[in-house]
Amino acid sequence: MSDRARVTRRGLLVGGAAAATALGIGPLRAQPAPAAPAVVPDRWDRLARITEGGLLRPSSPQFAAEALPNNLRFEPVRPEAVVPCRTPRMIAEVLAWCQDYEMPFALRGGGHSYAGFSTSRGIVLDMTPMDAIAYDAASGRVRVAAGALNAQVYEALRGAGRMITHGRCPTVGAAGFLLGGGIGFNMRRFGVGADRLVASEIVTADGRVRALSGGEETDLFWAIRGGGGGNFGVSTSFTLETQPVDTRLTVARLVWRGKTLEAAKALFACTDDGPRVLGSRIALGGVTPALAEKGRQVPLTLLAQYAGSREEFLALLAPVLAVAVPDFTDVRELAYWEAQHFLMEPGEPGWYRERSAFLASAPSEEFLETATEHLRQWPGTGAQASLFFFQTGGQMNETLPEATAFVHRDSRWLGVVGAVWNAEDAARPEVVRAAKAWQDALYGVVNRFGGAGAFQNFPDASLVDWRARYYGANLARLERIKAAVDPTNLFSFPQSI
Repeated sequence: MSDRARVTRRGLLVGGAAAATALGIGPLRAQPAPAAPAVVPDRWDRLARITEGGLLRPSSPQFAAEALPNNLRFEPVRPEAVVPCRTPRMIAEVLAWCQDYEMPFALRGGGHSYAGFSTSRGIVLDMTPMDAIAYDAASGRVRVAAGALNAQVYEALRGAGRMITHGRCPTVGAAGFLLGGGIGFNMRRFGVGADRLVASEIVTADGRVRALSGGEETDLFWAIRGGGGGNFGVSTSFTLETQPVDTRLTVARLVWRGKTLEAAKALFACTDDGPRVLGSRIALGGVTPALAEKGRQVPLTLLAQYAGSREEFLALLAPVLAVAVPDFTDVRELAYWEAQHFLMEPGEPGWYRERSAFLASAPSEEFLETATEHLRQWPGTGAQASLFFFQTGGQMNETLPEATAFVHRDSRWLGVVGAVWNAEDAARPEVVRAAKAWQDALYGVVNRFGGAGAFQNFPDASLVDWRARYYGANLARLERIKAAVDPTNLFSFPQSI
């Protein structure tokens, strides 16, 4: 193409202007180019920037593992994204993003929620990157970031030679444990876990990072000590009073497979009157239908911790041992944190459901007989069910019910009907339905024999009256605090306040 034949847009404009001038009509004005359409940033790109590249979407290699809850009953509930949270400010920005896009979310530490409240079809805020733990020897206090798991707390306290009221499962999140109260073998000595809280930090719906203590944001500080996780904001840290570890601790596991009713009656009698340095968990159950057909009795298991010598502990159990000799006995004196390893529950992912009720007295003989007969009729095939009792009372009952949001201050035992499925049973809806119906019937037995309330850290989606059962007389104050700090109900799930 010749230069003469080459025509450009600029050539047309210049040539046109010259021709117009020659004709006496003045230069032509170039029209402004149309404005480029505004670029609307993709919502996921925006969230990725907020999370500094840590956002996990379904295409991410780590997504499947990170999206998986510990309770595999809720495995099919998959989020659109998992957000690893690293700072309170990042959490505030993520909450703003959720509000901008009306995106549902769930908070997750260990992911053990019995009712699946740590799962979401929107996004999951994964707190585990925030796992710093710092012990201050001068004050005897430990500051635990909300994403720390129990195992990390154990290791930090082991190094410091200190202890708190803590649970048995190493993969449970510290935040979930503390926000619902927190039970463990030390609660009869030191109160529930939340009773040792002296300060905390939380990000509320308005994006504020609030410091809570007995002298600052006192209503909210009251609410988080037993009000349950995920109701008022995203807790980011907890500061607790600690205690020196015991110099001598006895732990024990005893199992009776014969004369179990007689042994259970004697066991409840002697432990119910036991000193508060005794912590115990008594379980009935573990018989499958195949074993029941062979006439096997429902096993009785005692798991115990005693702040004293082995000889003192065995003397305490003498009335039980006189009634029935255990089929299995393991009683050891150990250093405190080695003893906790003995008591540990692994907490591997699985299919489970639990229903709880507090008891003002030890189970009666009629209660035990009725429950034992029901346990023999468990309809699961390869899975197991049990009725177990955590010993409460002692120091945890010396705090007034209205002093913290944890209202359950008049119990002696916490009864729990537990069901665990294996993978084969979990894949058969008819087996799961039958097991749930069986479990509900046994829960009715517990309530008929004095069960009242329910433990908010064992959320139960089947409860119709969960507000009264979890929070009792403290509900009205909790609702007022909720309305003040979360007026638009950003923090919402099926059993949120």
